[in-house]
Amino acid sequence: MNEIWDFAVIGGGASGMAAAITASGFHDRVLLIEKSPSLGKKIAASGNGRCNLMNILDPVYYGDSEFAGKVLQHFGKEKLLHFWNDLGLCLSEEEEGRIYPCTFQAVSVLDALKTRLKTNQVNILLQTKVTQVTNRNALFHIETEKDVFFSKRILVASGGAAAPKLGGSGSGYSILESFGHHMIPVFPALCPIVTDSKSISGLNGIRVKCMISVLNQNHSLLQKKKGEILFTDYGISGICAMQCARFVKENGCTAELDIVSRVFQEESKLMEFLKSRREKVSNFPPEQILTGFLLPKLSFAVMKQAGISMRNSLAGDLTDDDLLAVADRLHHYTLRIEGVKGLDDAQVTAGGAACREFDPETMESHIVKGLHAAGELLDVDGDCGGFNLMFAFSSGILAGLNGREEERK
Repeated sequence: MNEIWDFAVIGGGASGMAAAITASGFHDRVLLIEKSPSLGKKIAASGNGRCNLMNILDPVYYGDSEFAGKVLQHFGKEKLLHFWNDLGLCLSEEEEGRIYPCTFQAVSVLDALKTRLKTNQVNILLQTKVTQVTNRNALFHIETEKDVFFSKRILVASGGAAAPKLGGSGSGYSILESFGHHMIPVFPALCPIVTDSKSISGLNGIRVKCMISVLNQNHSLLQKKKGEILFTDYGISGICAMQCARFVKENGCTAELDIVSRVFQEESKLMEFLKSRREKVSNFPPEQILTGFLLPKLSFAVMKQAGISMRNSLAGDLTDDDLLAVADRLHHYTLRIEGVKGLDDAQVTAGGAACREFDPETMESHIVKGLHAAGELLDVDGDCGGFNLMFAFSSGILAGLNGREEERK
């Protein structure tokens, strides 16, 4: 029989590397298996290459958010900051509690992780795909396309199904299912929203700060987020739009953009502005009343949705009722939602392995002793801002610790 490893990690992403580093720190003999040619491809791409590692504000998670909270109770922000400090990674806190490497380069994070993996003598196999895992005689048999490896404990940390170009495949789901674990159906989260073409016509590439509200067909609020959206040729993107995408689960949804309240908190002030502009640009086309407030193409779109006729008419012809209609569209510019982009364009996967079947202190299965799962593979997903990487690193570290934190002290 080949040599027996203390701990085998399937997946060389955030949770996998964190687990391998932690377990090897206890002198476990660790094998790290990654199907891609390099480790941490998703880390390298996160935050547009700046790598938003974590967030020190109140966590925002969906799926089994209670489980995520318990994981962070066992290994929260203070312990995670200590983990990075121990690896020699200097950090910088930015707006909204976001923590980045001080270089604002993801390569710094990967360098710190890889250096510790090497220092701890973790054995790394790249471009190695795991085809099957079984458990016999208290040993896990890990079959790859070329060989079989044996380990006392394993961690399945192969990530979710989102972003296949960065290594996402959901291959770990079948491994966990083979051991009797249940899966919550997966769907894309943190992805762009697809809308009707009429409401976005001519707006491709325009960015606007606003409040976005997603409503169902009964006009009940599903989610509301504040930030910047980007109009695209298929709909809307940008952080606040992507954070709303996971709530679009039915037909007939709409998105309403409030693009005025951040400037005019009082309705009376907005009407004063519109009436003043009507007087000052009375001999210009109607959309000119919004010049200086919105970009011309967006001004035109707002006026059109407000029902203002712009053919052979002037701003001075607008009635007070017309201005009220414009004000309403500035608060409720409406886009009919046709769906969301798929897993190919999603930053993270919602759904996954049922968390209730794992121990949030060790990430060990309640079904099979020695089997652990961590990261995006589980039914936990968070908002933008470092929450997803934070859960991945914390859950991976807990799997590596396997209840031995007191030993380390």
